[in-house]
Amino acid sequence: MAARIYRVHVFDGQYEVLHKRRFTYQLDLDGPGLDGILDRLLQALTRAALADNEPMDCPRLEIRDAQTGTTVLDWTGA
Repeated sequence: MAARIYRVHVFDGQYEVLHKRRFTYQLDLDGPGLDGILDRLLQALTRAALADNEPMDCPRLEIRDAQTGTTVLDWTGA
């Protein structure tokens, strides 16, 4: 699969944090190294949420299709 543009939403459990910000990334969901890319992205967004005094006890990412908004990947870490 070729790299596509996806929207990334960061959650603490079921609660979306940093919801006023829009994060878009070009990702190849079938490509090598995706786990490492998503781990680094989750760490960076967790740090940003903590800096904004957001709770981050159970961080996870939802990767959504930028056009349809359909969730294509739910990521909690490798």
